[in-house]
Amino acid sequence: MRKLSVAVCLITIVLGGFLVAGVQAEDKGEAKQPIVTTRVYKVGDLPVFTQTKDYAPEMLMALIQKTVSPKDWETKGGTSTIAPYPQNVSLIISTTPKNHDKIVKLLERFRDSK
Repeated sequence: MRKLSVAVCLITIVLGGFLVAGVQAEDKGEAKQPIVTTRVYKVGDLPVFTQTKDYAPEMLMALIQKTVSPKDWETKGGTSTIAPYPQNVSLIISTTPKNHDKIVKLLERFRDSK
């Protein structure tokens, strides 16, 4: 059995209201895993409420997963995850920095179209 060398780096930074946490794991001799960071996206200004004012972000979550690198999401075997956080009407998303950039642009387009 060969030994695996795993290096883990965890960084947590709070910038402009975003929680950013990064983790990278490396297996010597195997392909490098992408750096995955976690951000909290406030979405209360987007159409994520039902007619009875309940927080229901499922359609927005599905759109993000279908639009931003669909193969990267955990449901398709990738490492990216997305979860609602109703306490402050936000989404908690763990993905690569490149995908976070795409998510920011997607949400900006939504906000600009209002």
